[in-house]
Amino acid sequence: MLFDVRSPGRRRTTRALFFGIAIIFLLGFVGLGVGAGLGTNLNLGEALSGGGGSGKSYATQVAKAKKRTAREPASAAAWAALVEAELFEAGESSYSDQSTGGYTSAGKKLLPQIQHSWERYLAVEPKNPSPALAHRMLGPLSEEGLDQASAEVQALQIVFGAEAPAGEEAFAQYLTLAQYAYQANEQDVAKLASEKALAIAPKSDRATIRGELATLKKDKGHVSASS
Repeated sequence: MLFDVRSPGRRRTTRALFFGIAIIFLLGFVGLGVGAGLGTNLNLGEALSGGGGSGKSYATQVAKAKKRTAREPASAAAWAALVEAELFEAGESSYSDQSTGGYTSAGKKLLPQIQHSWERYLAVEPKNPSPALAHRMLGPLSEEGLDQASAEVQALQIVFGAEAPAGEEAFAQYLTLAQYAYQANEQDVAKLASEKALAIAPKSDRATIRGELATLKKDKGHVSASS
């Protein structure tokens, strides 16, 4: 998640500020089919796939896509189709917890396969990976999924490389990139993302945000529950 706004003892002003940021981030990404995993009642898998929980099974589509990658192992389109199918499958109720918006135990077991397919896709499409598909991988790679900070940074950079964040969502997106970059010990990326976030942050909030970013840097992106 962006910041742990549910932790007891957090300062009220900080909690309100960053909860607002998190909501902006969620609204910005959910329209593109990405769940941000902010502890809301939204179904993370449903946001990822755009159709989870409908009762429809995507196992057949996954099986067909796997056969295609076996026939066409060097085809970026084949691997992209498999990632898409697996993301839709992850949105099914057996893999996504409808009440918490996270993944079930079965869903957690499915996520490594999705990451493997994503990595194979990137291997055959290293120069022009799909920003839309990268968007949809943010959920599985996030702390609520596989907790793969380096892979999350890579996916975010693919998204940002296609179109730099703009508008209200940009603030939260740069903060999110900074958080995962600190976790991945990618200091240059984290520093740049932090600077961009501060540059567009409301002046009245910059001191607080600067302090939070300093804490993220110290704790390698992990937010403390202490006040």
